[in-house]
Amino acid sequence: MIANIIAVLMLLAAIYFLGRPIVHGAIFFPTTTRNVEAMIALASLRAGDKVVDLGSGDGRIVIACAERGIKAEGYEINPILVLLSRRAIRRAGVQDLAVIHWKSFWRADLALFNVIFVYGIPYIMSDLRRKFERELKPGTRVVSHVFQIPRWIPVKDKGNIHLYKIPESLHPA
Repeated sequence: MIANIIAVLMLLAAIYFLGRPIVHGAIFFPTTTRNVEAMIALASLRAGDKVVDLGSGDGRIVIACAERGIKAEGYEINPILVLLSRRAIRRAGVQDLAVIHWKSFWRADLALFNVIFVYGIPYIMSDLRRKFERELKPGTRVVSHVFQIPRWIPVKDKGNIHLYKIPESLHPA
């Protein structure tokens, strides 16, 4: 009897931790290697950049940036993907430059970064735009894969990848 109750509680806990990201975040849909390369090229990464990937999935963008010598962080709420991406970072040998946080990017301070990667879903993009407008410094580069940021005009597009730059006008002196 007690063993059955414990088994049911463990099953419910597993369902919660595995299902929570589906309810509270996007379903993981990996970016192809080709698109990762295109996103990084569009961002024009350079020494001293501090990069973040919002909804970092399996960490492939974070790892690709770190392999180029750029400090990169990711925010991911799916605990399984966090574990997989942390393992991939160790395997790639870039743990000095790459880190994945098990945390919602909505609670992250994005002002720490000057390059943002996002593969968001349409219903979050307006709220994300407002977060960007509150937190990002002028000159910050935002690269969005597939979905555009409402009311923003990309400074450059490459297929379905869009580059935006935070203008001075958002933060007058």
